[in-house]
Amino acid sequence: MIDCKSKHLSIGLVFSTLALWASCGEALSQSAPPPPVRQVFYSSVEPLVDTIARVEGDHRPKTADGAFQALDWLIYGNVSLGGAYDSNVYASPNQQTAFGPRFQPSIVALRDTGIQRTIVYGVGDIRYYPELGRTDVVNTTAGVAHVWEIQRDLVFRTQFEATRGLQDSNLISTVNVPGLHFTQPIKYTSLFGSTSIEKSFGPFFTAIGGSVTGNFYEDTKDSLGIVINETFQNGTRATLNGRFGYNISPIVYTFVEPSGNVGQFQGSNLDSHGYQVVGGLGTARISLFNGEIYAGALTEYFNDPATPTLTRPVYGGRISWYPTRFLTVTGSFDQTLGTSDFSRTVFTPGSATIVDRSKLLASWGILRDVTLEANVQFQHYRYLDSNRLDDFSVFGFKTTYMWTERLGITLDYSYGILTSNTPGVAYNRNFVSLGASSRF
Repeated sequence: MIDCKSKHLSIGLVFSTLALWASCGEALSQSAPPPPVRQVFYSSVEPLVDTIARVEGDHRPKTADGAFQALDWLIYGNVSLGGAYDSNVYASPNQQTAFGPRFQPSIVALRDTGIQRTIVYGVGDIRYYPELGRTDVVNTTAGVAHVWEIQRDLVFRTQFEATRGLQDSNLISTVNVPGLHFTQPIKYTSLFGSTSIEKSFGPFFTAIGGSVTGNFYEDTKDSLGIVINETFQNGTRATLNGRFGYNISPIVYTFVEPSGNVGQFQGSNLDSHGYQVVGGLGTARISLFNGEIYAGALTEYFNDPATPTLTRPVYGGRISWYPTRFLTVTGSFDQTLGTSDFSRTVFTPGSATIVDRSKLLASWGILRDVTLEANVQFQHYRYLDSNRLDDFSVFGFKTTYMWTERLGITLDYSYGILTSNTPGVAYNRNFVSLGASSRF
């Protein structure tokens, strides 16, 4: 049950913060570069016209406006503070609501001399639920990426990143008494490192690189106080990636990307190795669209004899639509391997999974002071050592109103629903956040 006094105090904190930040001074520019996502190669496969524009252009910042300058570094900062409501904080069939403050800091530091470019970044999402005495650290990340243009058509890239976050448990609620039984989310630390080198030869392009991802989980517990071991998921997955491509024309390209991977975990039943080869075709913008499609084959061998060798076609791609100057709609589909703490038998380590993920994202920016973003995601989970199948759907939107040039007010909402062929798993979840953000 929610403590009404705590709830009212948290609401008061949100609006007191809004009033305080509204009195802040003049705006800073919105020119901060976004933190990079985890990736191996410096650039995604792109058409020749985009490659020429990138190579001939000057990516160095034209101004230091909106940043604090320290020597040859530009430092951009942002902080958001508000309140959040979660209707199912344990992602369980037995729902537990929670309300509390939410804090989201971010900082990006950029050094760009043309040939050498370094970006250091940190992004946080911290939520405190006073009625539960619980603090959630969600996808809080710090990292560094460096790019060295040895030549304009010969580029070296490396990246290191650490993430602290939460992962919902896949365990079944064994006692279906509303409000009494649930499994707490799993805290984990994820480390990532990658490096690559890319080279162009006229209309041909090629690249080679690799990555290592290490995930380390903490034990969790259920509402009865029973400790649940999650450390069997601790482990690493290393990949070796290649790319070979050809520009058929300035706006059409084709490519082949072979890759191999090796995964080793504390629970040896999750150990696997395999390879994947995909080939694709893409275009620059033609009329109101651009996009890319690919298809190929994946083979993965598992140490656990109960998990058969996985051989399946892989396919995916993305397409972007620009119906107006201010509206962009992008759809994508991809597939990944993962691990879970669900097992078909009791007291044994969890299952390897394969996830099919579809996304539809839309952004609208017709007004200078208002931005709108909407997203729809569908994820299909297949547990490889059992017949369990899950489908997780998320519908969300985010709107930001710039009350002043410095101060923005953001409303964030998402609705998630999990369905499964396994009893006692399905649930739904609403998350709402309202807060103020300011650049400094």
